[in-house]
Amino acid sequence: MRENNVIKLCILIGIITVIAVAVLYPWNTVRDKQDNYTETENTAGESFATDEAYIGNESQAAPDDSAVYTNSETSYRALIEDDAQLLNDAEEQELAALLQEITAYGNVAFKTIDYNDRGTESYARKYYKEQFGTSSGTLFLIDMDNRNIWIHSDGAVYKVITKSYADTITDNVYRYASDGNYYGCAAHTYDQILTLLKGQKIAQPMKYISNGLLAVILALLLNYGLVSFFARIKKPGRRELLRSGRNHFNYTQPKASFIRESRTYNPTSSDSGSSGSSGGSSGGSSSSGGGGGHSF
Repeated sequence: MRENNVIKLCILIGIITVIAVAVLYPWNTVRDKQDNYTETENTAGESFATDEAYIGNESQAAPDDSAVYTNSETSYRALIEDDAQLLNDAEEQELAALLQEITAYGNVAFKTIDYNDRGTESYARKYYKEQFGTSSGTLFLIDMDNRNIWIHSDGAVYKVITKSYADTITDNVYRYASDGNYYGCAAHTYDQILTLLKGQKIAQPMKYISNGLLAVILALLLNYGLVSFFARIKKPGRRELLRSGRNHFNYTQPKASFIRESRTYNPTSSDSGSSGSSGGSSGGSSSSGGGGGHSF
């Protein structure tokens, strides 16, 4: 029995090792990609010409706090409103070029605020509706008042950038906002959004970690169940109990005796009545689109 338990323990250790490798490898891959992004952020604006990078400015004048671009083929718009003044001019231009690529799939907006009298999700939903209605697109919001980042999408884009993916992307980038690197946070967000819209995959380290922990828990429960099953004491069967016990049978002739008789009168009665039911209906309004976010 001890040898069997040792074998099971070795199998369990092997399972945990495989899971650990599967979890740590994609996480390290994401960290490597983030480090590579950080090395290239200092050169923002140098690799793009001004007429390509700055959205909605045909005269190539210095950008202000907002910039709008309309894709001539899809009619989708790109919008940048940096009310919290988190980006410099070069970073706005670099980010604008990335947003311009996303307009091939839907509307896109980048919004920063330093005051918010409502929840981040509520603000994002309201702002998106004001800008794009229910048209297909996505919004990335940095809420400095509530210290939250949020992705809100609608239409066909929402079928790709789902709530689950919005949570995953913000999980991947919130550390940039925590470190004060707001351009890096936005750039990585839109880069992953564009990757998904192109039909490619993004790293999901938190999902891998959650799945890994769940697999470990299931492995431990399975191992516990197997050990408990094989280590339990075998109970004797019914036939064995009968064979080992002494058989003794007593029979007593039953006797019947009259004690008393009682009668109860219960007249039948019938009641008639009617019951009714009323039904009603209630209506409500539903909001389109959705998303997810993360605090920083």
